[in-house]
Amino acid sequence: MEEFIIQKEYQDWLSNLKNLKGLSPNTISAYKRDIKKFILFLRNYLGNDPSIEDFKRLNNNSFRGYLAEQKNLGNSNVSIARQISSLKSFFNYLIKIKKFNSSPILNLKGPKQKKSLPRPIIADLAIQVIKEAKNIDDEKWIGQRNQTILILLYGCGLRISEALNLNYSNFTNEDYLIIKGKGNKERIVPMMDYIRKSIMNYLEICPYEFTNDDPLFIGKRRKRLSPRIIQYALEKIRASLSLPETATPHALRHSFATHLLENGGDLRTIQELLGHSSLSTTQKYTKVENSQLLNIYTKTHPLAKNK
Repeated sequence: MEEFIIQKEYQDWLSNLKNLKGLSPNTISAYKRDIKKFILFLRNYLGNDPSIEDFKRLNNNSFRGYLAEQKNLGNSNVSIARQISSLKSFFNYLIKIKKFNSSPILNLKGPKQKKSLPRPIIADLAIQVIKEAKNIDDEKWIGQRNQTILILLYGCGLRISEALNLNYSNFTNEDYLIIKGKGNKERIVPMMDYIRKSIMNYLEICPYEFTNDDPLFIGKRRKRLSPRIIQYALEKIRASLSLPETATPHALRHSFATHLLENGGDLRTIQELLGHSSLSTTQKYTKVENSQLLNIYTKTHPLAKNK
């Protein structure tokens, strides 16, 4: 199956994928295979080569029928989830180029999988996610607000609840934030100048005045934000950048810890920054291998330096 009616849109979508940073060649190849399989399924289902109009008319049953067939062919839940991600990427692109306005695939959830720690996002892609946050809302102050919150997750390792629970009074002239974490335990989190400037930019362009007791991050009704607002913003970013569903707010916090460790940060410091009560939680959270711990140990211990 080399040629089909929507060949141009298909090739343009592939070119768009290849231009996005952070998507590996293997991921792009998998997406390509998934969409080809879906088009073949539609050929058999419709009895003709599917056109844009056929894609526009697809309903939930069409997609569920395809995914059921893939399940019957022995595909795992992980594979099914990836195929849904591929379909969402392709249909989002068709919507972006105005072939149609919406598709039920965008609301289709993947199969339940075993809960596991989020995968870290590679550094370049995490920065791309943060930059894209400004572009997904027409109101400039909301884009700046969303970007600032994501910066706090990736730049300070905050939980989304910790970022959204900040009050205006928590932002002072100091180069750190005092964070109230789980169990009301407080910890001090250093704040880079870049992060401070992002918060100041948000406060400057926000159309509302703040008092000390006000939430730092507010919505249009001046109420404290729900985590769902930021989750939804990140969903839009994922769609815009064709990212997998593993790119979540918590994955940015996870990436903060992983990237610190990869660049020489020690586990005890990362434990303090994350607000973990147990070092074993931090080790598990960052998926530290024994070989990596040994490498850090042999590079830093005095005996290793005097052999």
